[in-house]
Formats: sequence, C-alpha cells, structure tokens
Amino acid sequence: MHDSQVPVLTGTPEPPEILATVAEQGVVLLRDGGWQRDTFVALGDALMEPVAYAGGFQQERDVIGGDRTTTSVTRGTMGMPLHREASYGPGSPDLLTFLCERPADDGGRTTLCDGVALLNALPDEVRAECEQMEIVWENTLPAEDWQRTFDTDDPETVRPALRQWEPYLRPWESLGVHTAGTALVIGFGTRCTPPTRFGGVPAFCNSLFVSRPDEDEYHDQRLRVRTAAGAPVPARLLSIAAEVAQRLTVAVPWQAGDVLIVDNSRYLHGRQSFTDTGRSVMVRMGHLHQKEEA
Repeated sequence: MHDSQVPVLTGTPEPPEILATVAEQGVVLLRDGGWQRDTFVALGDALMEPVAYAGGFQQERDVIGGDRTTTSVTRGTMGMPLHREASYGPGSPDLLTFLCERPADDGGRTTLCDGVALLNALPDEVRAECEQMEIVWENTLPAEDWQRTFDTDDPETVRPALRQWEPYLRPWESLGVHTAGTALVIGFGTRCTPPTRFGGVPAFCNSLFVSRPDEDEYHDQRLRVRTAAGAPVPARLLSIAAEVAQRLTVAVPWQAGDVLIVDNSRYLHGRQSFTDTGRSVMVRMGHLHQKEEA
C-alpha cells in the first residue's frame, strides 16, 4: 500500500468536469476548494440522485443534521476491508462522495483499489474463474426482525413484498428468500466481476474481502457469501486476489476540506484503523441522474 495517486482537481470544478474525471479515472480528489457541509451537499445533489440511509437492521452510521442522505462513515476506529458499498443487495449506489472535516492524527486514511486493474492483474486462470463466478449474499433475519420489518408473521407474504426491489435489479442480479426454522434468509445473487457503470468493463468490484477481515478490521457478521452452487467462495481465490489488491491499494492522505468522489462500480474502498476519535468524515451516496446514464 502506498500514498494516494488518485487524480486531483483543485478549487471548485464544475460537476461535468468532475463526472468526466470519474468516468475516465474511476475516482477524483477535490482539494483546496474550501468545501464545507453545505457546499458538499449541493455538489452531491448536482452529481447524483442521493439515497437516504435506511440503517438496515443495525444502525452503523450517524445521520447528520436530520438529513438521512448525509451520514457519518461507519462508527468506530477499526479498519475496514476493501469493499464495494452495498454490493450485497439491490440498488448499490453508483457514486460515493466523502467530505473530510478533520483527518485523524494517526491512520484513518481511506483506502482505494481499482477493481478493473485488480481483475487484469490476476493470474489468467484466477481471472477466468472470477469472471465466470456468480455469488450469493445471504442475510439471515431472526423472526422478530423480519416480522417487524415486513409487518407480518407469515413468511409467504414476504416474497411479494420483495418485489418492490425488482426495479433496482440489474440484468445479472437476482433476489430470493427461504426459511431456516423461524428465521428468514434473503439471498442476493450477483456477479463476482460486474460491469462498471462507465464503459461496462468487468471489474473485481465486490465485497468478498469483508468475509475475511484482518484482526483490526470491522467484521459484519450478519452476511454470508456463497457461490451460486452453494459452496464457499474458494479460499485460494480470495487469498490471491487479496495479495494482488494489497499491491494495488492506495491510501488517501486526508486534509480538512477534501472531497473524494468514487465510482462505486469500479473502485473498492476501505479505511485504515486509527485511535484519534476526533476524526470526522461524512459520506453521501447516490445514483447517476438519468441524463448521465443515457
């Protein structure tokens, strides 16, 4: 891992220039623009249709200023493995925008890895295996959780309720549900190497590394990942991919007022562990405006 080599735009560039850079490079750091919360929010609104933080079944972020589209990053000081934001469910955001109000005195840098470069750097046989692999993220909900969420105690009525997510499914994605005793297991299927939003290039852009975090990294124990056949993702594949990712990962040396824009379909992101609890980084996520997708 080495210090950030991401492209930098200084001042306050216009949204079209920012999007063009993200489309080409996958990420851009905005520096020396005097970014504050209000200008950060306005920029995000110009770049994307922001999505509100729902919190899922475990509140992990703090909503800022009563605006559920603007939150802190995940609480705590542990590191975060490289991952694609919300890649384990329908509607994964296209863009992530981060504002650093105060960097940590020690560590706490956001880490980045280009999933296109990672896939291309894998040994040929491993790359082929990844490109052919479909994975399924399983979220097991205890009875009290799914009954409260779906306002029913009949698991059969949950299946129609899940259809609300069908408009968010991309052609290579699927959604299913089955019971395990009184628990409900929701399975989200997707590719190991989905195409990027800009250019449709295959990328190793997923959250497989969260299934094997380091000791000082956050571990989400609610999710289990399997291949479409129901087998564990091969440990050998993950080990090789993690080794290559480590060589390609860069760390953003945050400065107060920095804004980072990330193509969530191409770049994996994470963070280094830290001890300085004064670190303040907020995030907004969203989908491209339809005119940018056309």
